[in-house]
Amino acid sequence: MESKYSIKDLEQLSGIKAHTIRAWEQRYKLIVPMRTVTNIRYYGDHDLRVILNTSVLLGAGWKIGKISKHSPDELALLALDASPYEGNFTYELNELKLATLAFDIKRFEAVMDHCIERYGVHNTYREVIGDYIQELGKLWLSGSVGISQEHFVSSLIRQKIYAAIDALPAKVNDKSGKYAIFLPANELHEIGVLYLAYLLKERGEQVFYLGQSLPKEYLTDLLDNQPIDHLISCFTTHPELPELGNYLDELEELIVHKGIQVHLTGYVFTDFEPEKEFRNINIYGTLKQLSEGLS
Repeated sequence: MESKYSIKDLEQLSGIKAHTIRAWEQRYKLIVPMRTVTNIRYYGDHDLRVILNTSVLLGAGWKIGKISKHSPDELALLALDASPYEGNFTYELNELKLATLAFDIKRFEAVMDHCIERYGVHNTYREVIGDYIQELGKLWLSGSVGISQEHFVSSLIRQKIYAAIDALPAKVNDKSGKYAIFLPANELHEIGVLYLAYLLKERGEQVFYLGQSLPKEYLTDLLDNQPIDHLISCFTTHPELPELGNYLDELEELIVHKGIQVHLTGYVFTDFEPEKEFRNINIYGTLKQLSEGLS
C-alpha cells in the first residue's frame, strides 16, 4: 500500500516550496494529485520520488521545462547520473528518505552498496551517512518521519556504523587524544554520537564510548581514572530546556579543573539562551559543525 502525503509533506521532504510544487503540477503536470472521498488532495510514493529526483536535477542546472518532458523512470536514471558531479550526494540522500518512509530494507542496502562501490567506505560514512543523520533529525522533528520510521532506519544505520568501527585498525596514532562520548540521562538518540565515534576512531584517536542515557555524575568514574581531553554529547530531547542551564553548570564544575574541553550539539540548544558563558564548553549548531570543530 502506498503512503499518502500532503503537499506540505512533499515540501518538508524535498526542500522545495509547496507553491513551487503546485505551480509545476498545474503548468507541467509533473505530478498529479489524487483525492480522498472527501475531496482532499494527496500524493503517493511515486509523486514523492518524482519531486525528489527533480530536486537533484535542478541542483545540477536543469530547467523544469526540460525535466517535465521525462518519465519518472527516466528522471530516476538522470538524477543518479547528475548527483555525483554536484558533490552533495542528493540522489543518495533522497533514496535513503524513500527507504525510511517505506520501511524498505532492500532499498536501504542497495543505496549503501551503491555508495560504497562508487565513493568508497570513507566517503560513504563521512559524507553520505553523516549528512543523512543530520537530515533524519530534521525530518523527525518536523513530523515528516514518524517515530517507528526513525527507529527503523536508525537501527539499520547503527548496525552499519558498528560494523564500520569494528573494521577499523585497532592502533591509535602517536598524537592521539582521548575522547569520551556519552548521552545524558534519558537521551536515546544515539546514531549522531555513534557517527562521531566512527570519525574519531577512523583518524586514530582513542575513544571511550559510553552510550545512551548516562547520568552525568557517573562520568566521574571514567574522568577519575583516565586523562580525558575531550567530552562529546548530543542533546536531542534531554535535558529539557528548563533544566539545561543547571545541567551545564554542573557539567562545568565536573570538568573545568581537569582541563577537559566539552563539545555539545543537539535540538535542545535551538531555543537556549545562556545567562553566562560556560568555561570549556563549546556548543555547535549542527552535528557537522561539531565534527569539523574536532578536526
